Amino acid sequence: MAGGEQPRVWAVVLGYNHPEDTIECLQSLAQVDYAPLNILYVDNGSEPQACAQVMAAVARGGVLRLEPNAGVAGGLNAGLRHALDHGADYVVILNNDTKVAPPFVRRLVQAAQTHPQAGMLVPKIFYYAYPDVVWSAGSALRRFPPVIYMRKTRRPGDRRFDRPQALAYATFCVVMFSRAMLAQAGLLDADYHFFYEDYDLSIRSREAGFEIRYVPEAHVWHKISKTTGAGTRKPEFWRTYGRSESVFRRKFRRYRWLTGWPHALYVVLRFVCEGNWYGLIPFVQGWRQGAREPLSPPPRLGDPAPVAGQVLRMP
Repeated sequence: MAGGEQPRVWAVVLGYNHPEDTIECLQSLAQVDYAPLNILYVDNGSEPQACAQVMAAVARGGVLRLEPNAGVAGGLNAGLRHALDHGADYVVILNNDTKVAPPFVRRLVQAAQTHPQAGMLVPKIFYYAYPDVVWSAGSALRRFPPVIYMRKTRRPGDRRFDRPQALAYATFCVVMFSRAMLAQAGLLDADYHFFYEDYDLSIRSREAGFEIRYVPEAHVWHKISKTTGAGTRKPEFWRTYGRSESVFRRKFRRYRWLTGWPHALYVVLRFVCEGNWYGLIPFVQGWRQGAREPLSPPPRLGDPAPVAGQVLRMP
């Protein structure tokens, strides 16, 4: 990046089916008031007609199609590699069920320039259905009971999360990464299909000396995932949740209070208190699966890409 030039930013949207959500997300990105911004839709093994519908409805932006589905981490890594290979200084990753405000990228970049050691920049994310209620203002560690939790509000007008600050953890619904952080800390760990890849990279980023900054002036609205089945009775959701918990525990044993038995006991008690008995058996099945599967180190930028994908359209 030459002196005086604006940083080159790529927005990478990961989607799996639900083309109507992807279209709304991409259309909101097309209204962003920042340049140079390249938009890339990573189609993560959707039905062909769903991908075609997105391409027909949204003219601006590139399309990278993966076949089969590479998981959340694998799909985002494919988009990150593509953006960085084409000169990105920063990459914003987004769920396809989000909608952004026009100044969103500009305010993230302004914060990044003010805090050059920031490797991740986190916007204020509201509920789509309740546009003045905060779904996530980043995440934090609660010491007791030990858990990483999202900072959120319950009603409109709550101003608790209006102050910029450093965070311990980011939630990857929407976040902006710096090239420098990804080069040092690595990409998302594909040992997680979904869940915990965000907290995993948050720890690795901080251990590499980078800061996670919360930028409350950057606004996003989130519909809450239809793809993962979060909060439903789908056994696969709870099985994947349990498996990711187990993988995270094995990778970060040094964080004993967060990943040890006090946390496991809290999770089980939460099942009981919330009445989610239907999820307990698949959760335990997933936990056991994650406890015995072989683990791989997080991928680095210089590693061969396991998933290349097919470029259907360049930005």
